[in-house]
Amino acid sequence: MPTESARGVGAMPSASRRTVRHWVTVAPLLAATLWMTFDVTGFSALLRTLVPDTPTVLYETRSLPRLMGDQLLLVATASALALVIGGALGGFALTRTGRPFRDIIVNVGNLAQTVPSVAVMALAIPLTGYGAEPVIVALVLYGVLPIILNVIAGIEGVPASAFDAATGVGMSPLQRLISVELPLAWPVILGGIKNMLVINVSAATLGAVVAAGGLGMPILAGFHRYNNAFILEGALPAIALALLIDRLLTPAAGRTRAA
Repeated sequence: MPTESARGVGAMPSASRRTVRHWVTVAPLLAATLWMTFDVTGFSALLRTLVPDTPTVLYETRSLPRLMGDQLLLVATASALALVIGGALGGFALTRTGRPFRDIIVNVGNLAQTVPSVAVMALAIPLTGYGAEPVIVALVLYGVLPIILNVIAGIEGVPASAFDAATGVGMSPLQRLISVELPLAWPVILGGIKNMLVINVSAATLGAVVAAGGLGMPILAGFHRYNNAFILEGALPAIALALLIDRLLTPAAGRTRAA
């Protein structure tokens, strides 16, 4: 029968292999995203290969690094706001006061995702004007629901034995939440964060419609000018960025569960 030390030694290579596999999948996506963003000559050569009959393959108005910076700023701002709002609403729905409102909170989150993002931006423009603000409003509405659902599912999935043990040693509700419930619920909550980020990376390209910048600008210009190279210039980095975030966060959730 294997000893504890033998099991520990056997587990170390397995953990190392998981880490190696993780970075083997992440590194090419990171390299591709950086290459498309900063290697203008190489990326334009790729676009000319994919769309050989197009005289102009790169969007002239803004450089790709600036477009990527706009995209990341939109996603980061909206995701941070959605995380705060969704976390607060999900936590409130689990309290004694908020439990009667749980279904209402979840249904409102579901309703927010059914409204087309372009319609949300159009409704927000009279209040915020053109630019980043209407896009952030739309992305927050889309990103709140995954956070609410995963906060609720994660906290409710904490084993009763852990809850009872924390209560038995005299922890207050706040201490129990911070020291026991949130660490155990983190893998599920992280899954919601990952889903929100991937959704926002894709949806933020619609910001071009309201002059918010981002990778949607060459896509929109390509649509108006019948230029498929412009469309690929915006779409390929956005796809690579979304896949990078997905692969970067998925193994992290697995490692947290294993711990």
